[in-house]
Amino acid sequence: MAFVEFQDVGKTYHMGEVEIEALHDVSFEVEKGEFIGIMGPSGSGKTTLLNCIATIDHVTSGHIIINEKDITRIKKNNLSKFRREELGFIFQDFNLLDTLTAYENIALALTISKVAPKQIEASVKEVAEKLEITDILKKYPYQMSGGQKQRLSIARAVAKHPEVFIFDDSFSALDFKTDVTLRKALRQRTKDSTVLIVAQRISTILNADQIIVLDDGKVAGMGT
Repeated sequence: MAFVEFQDVGKTYHMGEVEIEALHDVSFEVEKGEFIGIMGPSGSGKTTLLNCIATIDHVTSGHIIINEKDITRIKKNNLSKFRREELGFIFQDFNLLDTLTAYENIALALTISKVAPKQIEASVKEVAEKLEITDILKKYPYQMSGGQKQRLSIARAVAKHPEVFIFDDSFSALDFKTDVTLRKALRQRTKDSTVLIVAQRISTILNADQIIVLDDGKVAGMGT
């Protein structure tokens, strides 16, 4: 059995009497440890697909299986535990806490994941060095550039060592050189995890094990 399976997944939104089909019979499989790129034009369903994997949104039909768990059937009171323990979601809009420093943003994620207090400082230091953000650990998000916020949001997720990483166009605020450097560091940190990333730049997913192209809510193509 594949590590991640999409089985005829559909997602429909209702706006008044208007029905909008964001995903239609989406099916694919991902093996454990694979790096998967997801591309497609605006409105093709990319973010909806990631939100369904992250259980932020819920499918209308079909099933999503992760590590032999049907996440479409997880009870509401267990969803936060699933997200906390098994997922690392890097949002397009960073989703950082402005009242906490960079260090505190990363440490809080580790605390919520029940990492031992004595390990938190070492973990924050390690991931900060890998992603080259040691110089901003005492800064607040409102004092950072877009690229620094993006690095911080990635560091916060990477520090937890989750089974599955989900990146929602998380490299868009980085210049090309930084993008390349960060991807190399990221590959080392996520080599034992399964990675799904929505990308606008083809350079971000050139080395993906598989690229899935969405168009109008459907899988239009798959390959390398």
